[in-house]
Amino acid sequence: MTAETSGADGAQTFHASRAKRYDDTIRRVIPGYEALHSMTAALLAQATAGQGRILLVGTGTGAELAALAPAQTGWSFAACDPSAGMLAVAEERAQALGVAERVQFFPCTLDAVPPDAGPFVAATCLLVLHFLPDDGSKLALLRSVADRLPPGAPFIFADMYEDPQTPRFAHLRAAWVAWQRTMGIPDAEIAKGVAHVDRDIHFVSETRLASLLDEAGFTPAERFFGGFLFGGYLCHRRG
Repeated sequence: MTAETSGADGAQTFHASRAKRYDDTIRRVIPGYEALHSMTAALLAQATAGQGRILLVGTGTGAELAALAPAQTGWSFAACDPSAGMLAVAEERAQALGVAERVQFFPCTLDAVPPDAGPFVAATCLLVLHFLPDDGSKLALLRSVADRLPPGAPFIFADMYEDPQTPRFAHLRAAWVAWQRTMGIPDAEIAKGVAHVDRDIHFVSETRLASLLDEAGFTPAERFFGGFLFGGYLCHRRG
């Protein structure tokens, strides 16, 4: 997920060719990217017994769809993203995997997904929330997800987090940059990516994340994945 596919209006277009390049690059930029998605599939399978309809918020190029759909044939999906270019890549991927008949795509933000797209037994929101400022926008998205889920339903999200004013943030940021060099990413590309993070990512601490989740109607989150400034969390819609 990128800034072009997030935000309140989703007006920016992420062209299909750029979306495919993004798909190749992100695996080298985010540590454990594949593991995050396979762990998400395992956690949801355990929570839903492999049955039901899952809401994918900000599905991007369909990485979680590729991890989830083949894992459990009893799942169907509603996948939303405001970027037509990225969603087109996700649709191509679904066709190639032979799972397109189980996926309904919505080229819009979550609040524009029709109510009859559900009911849902679970939801994911991977690498989206950190693009929204903590001015009510993060909370609004979390509340919108909660409104789509029944009590007890699992919600898995991944986010860049930390308090930018702390020594821990500076340490992890520097280590992440150094790690990208070991992955063979040129310095110019790393600098471009870091500038993107500094410009477009709205960091909050785990304490603030916990507060937002509680206010939105979720149980306390369990962190099941971590890599430098990235974290993956499981919580449930509160009864």
